[in-house]
Amino acid sequence: MIQTQTYPGIALPAPRSSSHNLGIVLAVGLSISISAALWFGNKPQLLRVAIPALAAFVGILLYTTRPIAYVSYSLWVWFLAPFVRRVVDWHFGFFEPNFVLLAPLLVSGISVLTFFPSNRVAGTRVPRAFILCGLAILYGFSVAVLRHASEEAVFSLVNWLSPMLFGLHLYLNWPYYEQYRTAITRTFVLALLILGLYGIYQFFLPPSWDITWLDNVKAGSFGLPEPMQIRVWSTMNSPGPFANAMMAGLLMLLVVRVRLKLPAAIAGYLALLLSVVRTAWLSWAVGLLWILKSAKPRLMVRLVLFAALLVICIVPLASDPRISNVVGDRFRSFTDLGHDASFGDRSDMYKILLAEAADNPFGYGLRNLENFHGIAIDSGILILIFSLGWFGSALFLTGLGALFLSRGRPKDHTDEFSQASKAIAVAVLAQLIAGDVFANVTGAIFWIFAAMYLAGNRYHEDQSTIGSNLGHA
Repeated sequence: MIQTQTYPGIALPAPRSSSHNLGIVLAVGLSISISAALWFGNKPQLLRVAIPALAAFVGILLYTTRPIAYVSYSLWVWFLAPFVRRVVDWHFGFFEPNFVLLAPLLVSGISVLTFFPSNRVAGTRVPRAFILCGLAILYGFSVAVLRHASEEAVFSLVNWLSPMLFGLHLYLNWPYYEQYRTAITRTFVLALLILGLYGIYQFFLPPSWDITWLDNVKAGSFGLPEPMQIRVWSTMNSPGPFANAMMAGLLMLLVVRVRLKLPAAIAGYLALLLSVVRTAWLSWAVGLLWILKSAKPRLMVRLVLFAALLVICIVPLASDPRISNVVGDRFRSFTDLGHDASFGDRSDMYKILLAEAADNPFGYGLRNLENFHGIAIDSGILILIFSLGWFGSALFLTGLGALFLSRGRPKDHTDEFSQASKAIAVAVLAQLIAGDVFANVTGAIFWIFAAMYLAGNRYHEDQSTIGSNLGHA
């Protein structure tokens, strides 16, 4: 990585070089120029390949010269790549598979370079959790190759591994914890504001590229391509991942002190409500309870004051009949699950597919498992079992257990971000019964905050040791 200045027990980024900054500016300018030339030159197939390639090119430059900016950049690529895909398809015609969606996988996948000793802190070992989960994923890939070797298996491998590798990158460079914390916080605050506002706009006046895309994918669960009939997904590919990004950002927002906190919260909560994703609403509640159980009185006072101010601002907006009718119907479904169609479909799915999984203990390997024998798989547990088999699933779940049980609370109990990171990871895991949480952008969110929780522990242990040594000197 870049050269660092040495401090007691911690490595910090060296001052930015003007040549590095100039190189990044030139790379971004070149990428935009090439993309524009292909756009106006009517070369859609080349454009769909060039976009992820150029995104990865910029990512490599940032990784090697501006490691903190690389983290923010990776998150923005996750957030915006589906939007870019829709605009390209709107202009040139719908095309599947679309290589634009490879951009976030390639950019986050660059973090595999962290395995080289020169790119991480000396003496830092890969945590057991990542080893066990990584072995489980490789097992699933091996089964896929033996059963049905295809490009789909390779794509699924990257889709599972890339988010985890990015999280591992954050942990292996734990001395950057404070800088990573700042970068992630700023990125999510801006994402809450920008993506949230776009989501609200999408609900009332859906842009033509969103309508065209919805017409092509024919996803009835996303609503109708008409104003106030859409389940908001903003710049993402579907309501679920978007709602999870909002959920994670809003939980983080509870404990940080930043500018734009209130407008970001208003935009984020309204957009989360308009996504009409009940699992994300419940996950937010799980994360909130997790934060509250370890919150100190000072944080509790801040939370109460912020909540009161937020209610004053949001209630008048959410009371608009155009919003309250949509959200209210979804909330009422919690009290009448017996007549809820999606709840009934999910119950039937478990009855049928669990029997199928019991007859296939080795699994089917990594593949696109949105449907199986004509039945939509809307369960992270079933996706885990079908992808990794019983052995791989047990290995993966053991790794998840090690992720949260291997270390206690941070030595610095004032680090509320570290506690919120664990709460967010737990909140995402709470959705395992209802959806896939280990791949794509939801997987990136899970591994980022799980890794930041571990990195925070390691960082504060190191600082505590330094303080103790200085005290005895």
